[in-house]
Amino acid sequence: MSQRQPPKVIILGAGISGLTLAQLLRKQDIPFEVYEKDESINYRGVGYAIGLYDLESTFADNILPDDLPLFSTACHLLPLSLPSQLMTYFPDGKVFGVTDCNETRCLRASRAKLREEVLSRNIKINWGKRVINIYEEEDDGGSEVMTVEFQDGSKTGGDIIVGADGTFSRVREIVLRKGNKEVLRRVPMGVIVGQVRLGIEDTERQLGLGHSVVFSIGEDEGKNHFNLFVGLNKIELDDKGVVEGGSFYWILTEYDEGVCEDEEHWGRREGMEEKLKRAKEMVERGLKRKELRLVVERTGVEGVKSGGWDVWWDAEIEGVPSGRGNVVLIGDAAHPMTPIRGEGAIYAMRDAVALSKVIAKSDIGDMEEMKAGLDKVQKEIIEKGLESIRAGRAIIADGLAGAADQKMMAWGHELRMVDRVEPLPIKLM
Repeated sequence: MSQRQPPKVIILGAGISGLTLAQLLRKQDIPFEVYEKDESINYRGVGYAIGLYDLESTFADNILPDDLPLFSTACHLLPLSLPSQLMTYFPDGKVFGVTDCNETRCLRASRAKLREEVLSRNIKINWGKRVINIYEEEDDGGSEVMTVEFQDGSKTGGDIIVGADGTFSRVREIVLRKGNKEVLRRVPMGVIVGQVRLGIEDTERQLGLGHSVVFSIGEDEGKNHFNLFVGLNKIELDDKGVVEGGSFYWILTEYDEGVCEDEEHWGRREGMEEKLKRAKEMVERGLKRKELRLVVERTGVEGVKSGGWDVWWDAEIEGVPSGRGNVVLIGDAAHPMTPIRGEGAIYAMRDAVALSKVIAKSDIGDMEEMKAGLDKVQKEIIEKGLESIRAGRAIIADGLAGAADQKMMAWGHELRMVDRVEPLPIKLM
């Protein structure tokens, strides 16, 4: 009986999904290479923080390398000893929330820490490799291999190609033979994004409303009008490691179909100063509790973000054509989704786990069986992603108006009504 020959895997994209897959393959001694279009890990911003849940069952049976740091080491609240927590404030005074505890395990992680200090541990990343084409060709031995061609003229080859290159995936364009402009849909949300660094007293006030995330629903003339998401990015320390404040970011959104069609929409036309003025007027008018306005009120014009921050995209990719070769899409390349449900990161990790199990059983001596396994897992990844995408679209279309008496989810758990928001259990000063 011949020994199984594991495939060589080429991972295109060094984000959450690609690096998670790399770690899972490293654990199993399956050969792989990782390529990333960015020039370095700090080449561009990687976002703020992400919500993770169900980690114990997702990575059960010791499937990660033993030398990998715990995911909890990427918690954005460190060095503070506080549990991850989200609180939602409604105009009628009701508050719903979820806190990391034995019953509702969840982790709000710094995306940068998770990527740099955990998922990239002992992984060689080939930087500055922008994909331009993928095709099948014969190697020197006459066997068919998948070849990836990069913009710098270099090439690499493998048995399985994994597109883990995000929402604007070049690999997806190649597989579907459609440009991203044909696939992605602009989400009908007017969005303003900002960030600000708060001093120690204001940081205490903000963390007292919700350790990780404070979500407020604004009201205008008796109608729920907009949503304000405020998240902690990280705790700021001085040179001696003493807490001196916190960095926060905020995302103000309102349902607005004009974003998709109107070239003169304020989201496209207004500058940073105008957007900040608009945001401050909206929270002053729509949030009756002054403390919920704190982060927006402290933001200066330099803190208002532009570009990709204020445009949301998603896509319903209902199938990947057969005969595509051994190419699989995972993460946002497979199911681009808005951040409205906070599920992008955990879905990316689940994709990596599901694909790694198929790869672990694959044998390049039986290509037909390997392709059948890849086709099956690709279908499952896309179908599961579609559920979250459609649920997110429904939330956006319906809004959160009057949702206080409905089932609401965050970080994989149902939000529970909070009779009293407990004071911050620690002092920062």
